[in-house]
Amino acid sequence: MKEFYEFALWQNKDHIASIGCGYGWWEVSLCLHYPAKKMAFVDPLVDKEDIAESIDYFTEKTGLEWQTEVELNPETLQNKDQIWIFNAWHEFENRTEMLGKIYKALNDGGIVIMEEEVSKVERLQHDDCGKDLFFEKEIIEEYKQAGLHHVATEVKDDVAIYLKFRK
Repeated sequence: MKEFYEFALWQNKDHIASIGCGYGWWEVSLCLHYPAKKMAFVDPLVDKEDIAESIDYFTEKTGLEWQTEVELNPETLQNKDQIWIFNAWHEFENRTEMLGKIYKALNDGGIVIMEEEVSKVERLQHDDCGKDLFFEKEIIEEYKQAGLHHVATEVKDDVAIYLKFRK
């Protein structure tokens, strides 16, 4: 968690969205320890009760107080300082359309932080969903085509990396 925060470096005044967040366990845990002003949880399969349960679980487990304003599945994303994508890029059907929405949602200078399992030598498939995993260079090229500039890559573990892009 600390490694992700040091890579993303958001501030407590930042407005963040997480796309494909599921129950928001990563996001809740991160914002509990390093609060943001607002977190938009974006996942059509998740409802307010799911996010509330995640917040309750982590606040009870840590004893920390939740300070981040919650927004769930906003009609449109806009004025975001950061957008997070945790292990979901390979699942999006229309990544070009998604990148257009991401670009429009970011403030000037805003960043995208992605945690993604990647192929390294040969094309691999995701263990859970079976979809193809991208090579790092493929992801960087997609973002470049959308007008987002690759800032940094950091190895997370044997299978995943963090990528940072700036508008």
